[in-house]
This record gives sequence, structure tokens and C-alpha cells, in this order.
Amino acid sequence: MPSYIQPSANHKFVEMLSDGTINLNSNPLDEIELIQRGLDINCVEKFRLELRWDLQSFTKAIGTNTKAFERYIKEHKRLNVTLSENIVELAHLASACIDYFESVERWNTWLNARSLQFSSEMPLTFVNTIAGRELIKKTVDNLNHGYNA
Repeated sequence: MPSYIQPSANHKFVEMLSDGTINLNSNPLDEIELIQRGLDINCVEKFRLELRWDLQSFTKAIGTNTKAFERYIKEHKRLNVTLSENIVELAHLASACIDYFESVERWNTWLNARSLQFSSEMPLTFVNTIAGRELIKKTVDNLNHGYNA
């Protein structure tokens, strides 16, 4: 995680994705092992519902499409490494941002509001890329330090 935004004390999303096996006291290698093993689709679906994101927004954010995601659900398959890594990164982002905004609703409102830092686009538009997630983290960190976003 970049140095400009502190890890979140709210680690519940990563704990949720790991079905309780990873928490704040876990070794960072445990998270890498979880990603390499692939996330359980049921845990991912719980995470999506906690974020209150529709299926299309969520699948776009993690780099897949709704049909592929629904196939994972139907077949009860673990997600591949790339999707798992994107979801864990999204979980870290969500935890840090929700710590700042103090609720999922307020974070979702901000994600869906046009912002000059995002070329008058919605921050949600950029959450599907590493650079976009980094920009979101940096922008929220700036908000936390009193800058306008």
C-alpha cells in the first residue's frame, strides 16, 4: 500500500474475503497465498453486497463481465489470481475510504459524483485500474488532510 495513505484499521473486508482466516494480525504472506489460491466466490459475493454495488459496476471494477462472474457463482469456482488480486486491492481501498467517509453510503455517493481530480468524471469510472485506485487513494488522503476534491 502506498505510503501516502495509511492501512485501514477497518480490515473487515479482507477478513470477509478470506472467510475469517486473515485479520489485522495476519502475516502479509497469508494474503498473497489467499490471492494465489483464488477467492471463494461466495465470500466475494458477500463483499459485493456489503459495498452495495450492482453486479455490473462490481464486475467492471474487478476487470471481468457479468456473464463470467455469474459462471463462477453457478459453478462454485474460486476466482483466478488476477480477479482475486483486484478484489483484495478493492477491499483495501474500500476499507480506507469508508474509514474516511464513515459509511458505505457516503463513499458510494462520492464515488458517483463528478470530480475535477478525475477530469470531471466519477471516481468510480477509474476504480478498475491500478492507477485509478491509486488516484482514488491519493485523493481521499488529500481530503483527509484538508485539501478539496
